[in-house]
Amino acid sequence: MSLRLFALTLLAFLASVQSLPACSIPVFRFALERWSPDLFEVSVFFRGTLNEADSKRLNQLEDWAVHNGGKANLEVVRCDLDDRVPADLLELWQSLKDAPLPTVVVRTPRKVTGQSIVWQGRLSDPFLDTLATSPARRDVAQRLLQGDAVVWLLVRGTDTQQAARAKAALDAALENLADQIELPPGVGQPGSELRARIPLHLKFSVVELSADSLAEQALVKLLHGGFAKAPLASDSYLAPVFGRGRVLKVFSAREVDSDSISDLTRYLCGACSCQVKQQNPGFDLLCEMNWEDRLFGETSDPAPDAPSDSTSDSEPTLIAIPSGHASHVSKPTLANSAHTASAGSHTSLLLALAALAVMALLIVWNARGHAS
Repeated sequence: MSLRLFALTLLAFLASVQSLPACSIPVFRFALERWSPDLFEVSVFFRGTLNEADSKRLNQLEDWAVHNGGKANLEVVRCDLDDRVPADLLELWQSLKDAPLPTVVVRTPRKVTGQSIVWQGRLSDPFLDTLATSPARRDVAQRLLQGDAVVWLLVRGTDTQQAARAKAALDAALENLADQIELPPGVGQPGSELRARIPLHLKFSVVELSADSLAEQALVKLLHGGFAKAPLASDSYLAPVFGRGRVLKVFSAREVDSDSISDLTRYLCGACSCQVKQQNPGFDLLCEMNWEDRLFGETSDPAPDAPSDSTSDSEPTLIAIPSGHASHVSKPTLANSAHTASAGSHTSLLLALAALAVMALLIVWNARGHAS
């Protein structure tokens, strides 16, 4: 699907539910405050006892995991092939065709559609050093925590002219966009309270990186998962990032124009029509960041971090928040942050869909009547 068609499809969906009584919080802010990142699965296959270096690396991976007190949205599964291994992981191991041990398989978060392999290699591979973090991901996370609505990632391929055209399209689309967008009315009112103390403003920025950067290989592989077929080395591509490091979609620079970039950015600034995360388009990046503490902890003002290769910003447009801003909000849990939904909005959406179905049946019935 082209960038333009994808953008128009999202905007059409948003327009179809605008009149329903739903949350007035913009998509980008709702995702930032309420959607915890999905967990990537890191399976480590070995036999018996690991040597000291491999054991240290495995412990390091486990220390990164959020459920072990770390900051990265991953979970580590030890798979000792001399012991009992769950059937699904045994099947995964057999599909690797006797890869050298110990070996690591990084897979996307579990979904109804299944999982895909992001990377496979030896436990000693230097690639794992940057699995959970890199300069570009730190830069993007800091910008989102400081209130940027959307951060556009631009990954430059070897075709410099194509990359330059993509950058020019981004700059043209974002230059005055903040002044043209109106956020949904009612933000801050009961039912649409903001939980975090960071300012609500419209600011869009661009983070650039080179596709052949050694420090960014994990990020590049994560973004390649957004393509049906991996891009060529010459290709540049873009990805709008929002919330807690969620990518709406990855697009080839060949599909880019200013209008489609504007449309997608506007969609992320519209009302969050469907508050259940898994029913929204996009996928999460693997990123080492304690989002809960940064957003809701005592020190919610993140210090700036090291920038990536190149960045650019649009001027922020500050938005006045009506009275009703929550004065105290408890931290959302991992479970309910991913599935929080307004019962009223979902009921209304179902009623609207039912009404559309009835209208369609009436149209078909009427057409048959004329035909007879």
